[in-house]
Amino acid sequence: ETIKKQPDVWIPRIDQLQQRCNGMLGKLTRAAGPAWAQQLQGTRILVRSNDQWMQGNAESRTVSIDITVFWDAPDDVLAFAIAHELGHIALAHTGMPEPAQARQEEMDADTFAIRLCKAVGYNKAGLFKFLHKKQADYDYINSIASQPDSNHPTYDQRINNAGQKGFQLSRGGIQQMNTLQTH
Repeated sequence: ETIKKQPDVWIPRIDQLQQRCNGMLGKLTRAAGPAWAQQLQGTRILVRSNDQWMQGNAESRTVSIDITVFWDAPDDVLAFAIAHELGHIALAHTGMPEPAQARQEEMDADTFAIRLCKAVGYNKAGLFKFLHKKQADYDYINSIASQPDSNHPTYDQRINNAGQKGFQLSRGGIQQMNTLQTH
């Protein structure tokens, strides 16, 4: 809807983000290596305005990115977000699994993303800081994730997983997450 109201502002941003995403997709799929080449072959990214922020579809091998969220994302954030969705595609996460299985698939996609991002040269989990700039965003996502029927782990679980996999959290990212948690 924002795009319809202000097309002169968003259309160039869509084109710019699409180009950035396509370049990042190439880097990440090469980093995945031959072991994942067949699963990722033909994957494409669609930049649009949607209410999903980002979503991967293993069956159609597409990643949909919301321009209104990611248009100004730093490269490490964009790489991690795309790599996470590539994880869903490579690991063939399809259908509607039970919540516990869905949370595990999210963690597996994070682990896949961590591996790819480290291979490309990113080792900072800026995504968590970027997506939760506001206390309300952080609280909302964690409240949904903490529900028994939620398909997603909490961000604390994701951050802990990233640290366990050797993905360094930037000092600023850790401070911001700690500040959000104490409010």
